[in-house]
Formats: sequence, structure tokens, C-alpha cells
Amino acid sequence: MSTVRRSGDDVWWRSVDRGNLTGGTAMIACGAVTVLAATGLILRLVVGVLVLCAAVGNLAIRRPLPPRWGRFAAAVTIGSGLAATALVPGGLGSVPVIGGASVLPRWVPAGPARIVCVGAVSVAFGVIIMAVVGSPAGLLAGLGPWAIADRAVEHDELQAERDRAVALLAELEASRQAQQEAAAAEERNRIAREMHDVLAHSLAGLSMHLQAIRAIARRENAPASLTDPLDRAAGLARDGVQEARAAVGALRAPHLRGVDDLKALVGGFPGEAELLVTGRPGRLDPEAGHAVYRAVQEAMTNAARYATGSAIEVRVAWDERGLRVDVRDHGLPVGGRPSGVKGSGTGLRSMGERIEAVGGTVSSGPQPGGGGWHTEVRVPVGGTGAGGSDGAGVRG
Repeated sequence: MSTVRRSGDDVWWRSVDRGNLTGGTAMIACGAVTVLAATGLILRLVVGVLVLCAAVGNLAIRRPLPPRWGRFAAAVTIGSGLAATALVPGGLGSVPVIGGASVLPRWVPAGPARIVCVGAVSVAFGVIIMAVVGSPAGLLAGLGPWAIADRAVEHDELQAERDRAVALLAELEASRQAQQEAAAAEERNRIAREMHDVLAHSLAGLSMHLQAIRAIARRENAPASLTDPLDRAAGLARDGVQEARAAVGALRAPHLRGVDDLKALVGGFPGEAELLVTGRPGRLDPEAGHAVYRAVQEAMTNAARYATGSAIEVRVAWDERGLRVDVRDHGLPVGGRPSGVKGSGTGLRSMGERIEAVGGTVSSGPQPGGGGWHTEVRVPVGGTGAGGSDGAGVRG
């Protein structure tokens, strides 16, 4: 759980970083050792090409790709590693094989197909090692890719369960907050009723009695030393009634969250979420700020449901014309699955209606080029006007 402020559009770079850029660098380093261990210019050139293919494939298979391209990248990585191991036994060609085997289960569905693919890699690796060492004991090396793939499956399953737990926690937190606000509103209404029934009625009764006494005093020609204090007391009673009614109205008014509360919302998100605020804050109506807060909350909850395990970015940008808030995710991670928690289908519609009521607009849909979902909210600063929503999408 984190709140990070950063600038610049670094979606592509962050995607590469999450795809284990360090692993690609290590792959190149191991490849350099393999190239140096080769003898002869031609062999070094061939091994260099294989190493480069393995590094590119290793980087690709850890990024979101269509399944067929993911399987192709895994085959390139593993095949290049097997070839490099066979050509240069003294090198580190086995590293791409192990790296590819650790990710291969993500691209091959569970069942016979996965068993065959992982088994083929293990057998091929064991046969090559047996040929290199000249002993049948080399076949035991084939257990390495199998064990690595098996551990990778366990790790991915645990990660998927963790991501689903994060999504459920996000849902629970939103429900808990709604329940707390409902309970607080009910308590305020109870206090307001007590104040209205006791204080306001008492003050109203006092004012009526003082007016009656003042009328009697006038009829009896009471001196000013008596009537003047009665007039002041009656005025105070009338003012008290008005103030009591205003206090009752304030208690019954709902508590509105605003843009300043987004920091706590993002910071309290159970998954990975980041916040960026730019520009100089302008004057925003309380209703508009509350609508923006609810829109961001709904967008983050949707991201946890459908892009389970993805980092979420919330970008708040102020300018002279209004406020723009972007909420983005990066889609399901490689091998990830949605949380399974389904929304009511009214989330985006309610979001649009709420923002439209304060003169703003909402657009929501897949990010250009794929790789996640994007929700943009715009509201005017310093007033309201006509607005609307578009791009309702399929989430909610």
C-alpha cells in the first residue's frame, strides 16, 4: 500500500520495469559470458544472436501480450538458451532456459498441454546436459526446469489469491465507509430531532410566554424598567429559535468529502496505488468535490475488480478552467485473473449522473493501444453548468 507522487507519462517505462527489466539485464550479462566462452568468430556471432534473442524473449514474456505471442516469446527464449548451451557448454546458456521455464506456465493453460510443454523443455535440457557431460546422470538436470515451472505455478496461484484478497478488501473498505457515513448520518439526524423537539420547542414556548407577559405589562402600564428587559428577552428567544433551526439543518445536511480527501483514499487502498497532484487548486463547490471523490472511489474499486493485481494511478490536475482527474490501471498482469467480484452494473451510470449534476463530464474506456482502463472526470472550477457523460464502457 503506497502513495507516490510522480510526474510525466511513464506508463510504458513502468510496464517494462514490472516486466522484470533486471532479468533482461542479467540475461544479457550471462549472454556476454557465454559469448566470451565461445571459440572462433563465427561461433561467437551465432551465440551472440542467440543471446540477444533470449534477452528480448525474456523481456517480452513478462509483459502483457496476446497468448500466442507470449508462447512464441517463451519458445524463442527457451530455444535460444538450449542452442547456446549445446554450442557453448562452458557458458551460461542454461539461464535463459530456466528463466523461460519459470514463465512458460503463464502462457500455457493448465492441463495436458502445460504438462507436455514443460516436460518437453525438461527432457530437451536433460538430453543436452547428458551429451555435454557424457553421462546419463546429466538427464537429472532436466528436473531443474520442471521444478522451476512447478514453483512458478505455485507462486502465481498465491499471487492471484493475494490480488483477489486485495480486491475484496477494496470492496470491503468502500462498504465500510458507506456504512460509517450512514451511521453518522443517522446519529446526526437523531441529535437534530432531539434538538428540534427539546431546544427549539422550549425556546419557541419561552418566546410566546415572554410576548404574553410583555402584552400584559403594556396593558398594565408597567414602567420601562420592566418592559425593556422583557423586550430584550423576547428578542433573544426569537434569535435562539432561529439559531436552533439552523443548527438542526446543519446536522441533517450530509457530510461531503472532497478532493482533499483523495490522499487518504489512495493511501488507504489495500493494493498498489499512486497519486499525482499538479496545478494550483481552485475554488470547487462542495457538491462537485464530493462527486469527484465518489467517482475516483468507484473507478479504483472497478480497477480492483477487473484489473486485479494492477497498479492504479490517480492524477489530479488543476487549471484555470477546471479540475481534471484521471484514474488508470494497466490491465491484468501476465497470468492474472479478475477477482470474480461483479459490480451491480450501475456504477458508471451513477458516476456520470453525479458528475453531470455538478456540471462536469465523465469519459471511461480502454486506454489507447490497450493495456488497461482509463476513467477521466472533468468539473468546472468556481461554478456549475451543463454537462454530461460518455463512454459508459462495460465496467461498473
